[in-house]
Amino acid sequence: MSTATLPPIAVVIEPRPTLADTVADALRRRGYEVLVASTHTGGAKAVLADAQVDFLVAAVPAPGEDRSGAYLAAARERHPPMKTVVMLSDPDEDAKDAPLGAIKLVKPFTLDQLEDALTRAADLVLD
Repeated sequence: MSTATLPPIAVVIEPRPTLADTVADALRRRGYEVLVASTHTGGAKAVLADAQVDFLVAAVPAPGEDRSGAYLAAARERHPPMKTVVMLSDPDEDAKDAPLGAIKLVKPFTLDQLEDALTRAADLVLD
């Protein structure tokens, strides 16, 4: 009897449904099971329900939320090599609290820029 391997899990945090769907589709094409949340709080709840998150793509800052928990520290603690892309609305946004190795992507961006950011994050080796 063989044991099925579960796909890696990605979380997308983005308040705009169209953009969230675009990012989620790009991750699905890479083989991820994707959970989508419109807020960091919602993303944190989704993450806490799962044992491990392998990839996080999050809008920073999220409208109407403070920065506490914005980067899903619980997910990072559970799986330190989690790959991360932060989507910034302002190119001058201070993302110094972003997780180690987070790739920054400034909105609006093209599909090619999204794919490049996902690839750079996936290829980054975190210790």
